[in-house]
Amino acid sequence: MRRVASALLVSLTAATIAFGSACITTHPTPPAVAASRRTFELPHEIRVRVAGRITSVPLEQYVLGTALSEVSPVGEPPATVERIFEVQAIIARTYAAAHVGRHGREGFDLCDDIHCQLYEPKRIGASRFTEVARDAVQRTRGQILTYDGKPIEAVFHADCGGYTADASQVWSGPALPYLAGGPDDLPAGAHRTWETSLSADQIRKACSVSGTTAVGKRVTNLRIVDRDRSGRVLTVDVEGDRTVRLRGEQLRTLLNDAFGAHTLMSTRFTIARSGQTYTFTGSGYGHGVGLCQVGAATRARRGESIDEIFAAYFPGASLAQAVEP
Repeated sequence: MRRVASALLVSLTAATIAFGSACITTHPTPPAVAASRRTFELPHEIRVRVAGRITSVPLEQYVLGTALSEVSPVGEPPATVERIFEVQAIIARTYAAAHVGRHGREGFDLCDDIHCQLYEPKRIGASRFTEVARDAVQRTRGQILTYDGKPIEAVFHADCGGYTADASQVWSGPALPYLAGGPDDLPAGAHRTWETSLSADQIRKACSVSGTTAVGKRVTNLRIVDRDRSGRVLTVDVEGDRTVRLRGEQLRTLLNDAFGAHTLMSTRFTIARSGQTYTFTGSGYGHGVGLCQVGAATRARRGESIDEIFAAYFPGASLAQAVEP
């Protein structure tokens, strides 16, 4: 990770839990996730590219390795740890079931990084959470989340910052009823906040990697054009010798590629200018769509069931017992 001295993170308020990869409807008391009457057959094995090599892994072994790679509930009480791994196991299994063949042209199903799900098989032998995670995988064996009888797009992120995002607004794809954003009804302080300062020249250099995003020899202003209903920046104008209009996620990618993955932790931010310095103040970490891992952990800590947690983040989805081969 490249670091720049003036890219300063000063405030991170969140639970002690560590996570991997990275709206008007309210759900103050979410209903239980419905039981699905339709069945779906799970694959027996998943072909995963791990550290550049393709290997076939039994599905439940893949689920275990992914759950251990994507979440590390340090400092949580035992009952909360169990629930966190149950939730992550179902998410991992659902994601795998829905994306068999995602990398089919390359000869495998899923990769081992955040493009798909993190999968570090060495964690199975090294993590202090292996046994509790293995038990959670066994308790939830075969369970997936479905919508209209098919596995859902079980996307997730570290921290929504207080509002989950609508998938269609973040990725410009079709609207999915179970991925419509909404406020995350949690106590104050449950979600992290952050702050990053960058100079105008640093922003200019980050935008100069492509002719379509380059603004010339200087940046004279950053202007947020519009936001989605979760408060995330949809588009922003970078003004210089020429003005370039970028999507919020596009600006985030440019700055994170240049100065490290924690530079803009989300697109839920404001911008303040002082001379040639621009300060981004925001909340959350990740794209904000689907399950919020910090939120799910907070809900588990206060005793919510798996059904309640999934209903909060995937409204309308069904928890189904799939058919194993």
